[in-house]
Amino acid sequence: MKPPVGEAAMDEERGTRLLNSLPAIYRAADESGQLCALLGAFEAILLESDDPKAPAIAQQIDALPALFAPLGAGLPGHPQARTPDRFLPWLAQWVAFEPYRLFSGDRLRTIIGGMVVLHGRRGTRRYLIELLKLCFDGIDEIRIDENPVHGFTIGLARLGQDSVLIREAPYCFRIEIAPGSASSELQHEPWQSLEQRVRAVVDFAKPAHTVYDLVLRRGTTNAKETATP
Repeated sequence: MKPPVGEAAMDEERGTRLLNSLPAIYRAADESGQLCALLGAFEAILLESDDPKAPAIAQQIDALPALFAPLGAGLPGHPQARTPDRFLPWLAQWVAFEPYRLFSGDRLRTIIGGMVVLHGRRGTRRYLIELLKLCFDGIDEIRIDENPVHGFTIGLARLGQDSVLIREAPYCFRIEIAPGSASSELQHEPWQSLEQRVRAVVDFAKPAHTVYDLVLRRGTTNAKETATP
């Protein structure tokens, strides 16, 4: 029983791509079309598959750039293709972002997408500031004091808290973060959760030999200062 004309034409067209790549002696000898039909099966496996659940090898290779594009690869025919959610944790480790477990999938896409260009500045003040802005949307201000005053300073010391003689604090810096008023995520997140996430990012980004004091501020009167861990 012969296949319908449409199916025969489709099979012949599918095998033609590989058949045309063979030497002319093989193409001329295939008068019955058997070789073309055989090559059609290889094309379905290697070049193009009509089943989205079982893509051909060439289609899988074409999709590889999307695995490494958390914000979208802009592939021809697949402009919305991007890293699958299940692949984000591995990709975060691939760019050496250790606190990835503390962030949502959408935020993690932004972090991974912006970290590569920051890598050459790791360990610097600029790196820490830009990474914090990547991790937390809506931060109004970040201040880093690389020579914080520890001890009795007129106008700054608080009686019974830090009113002691001045002391040296080598390799110590102070970081103060003020979320913007429009950032509902940071404004309403519990202090403990917010401090945990901020500390995880700072610990990851700072030079290993340094320590720091952290101040989280919401508005002008709602602030929390935490001691050096």
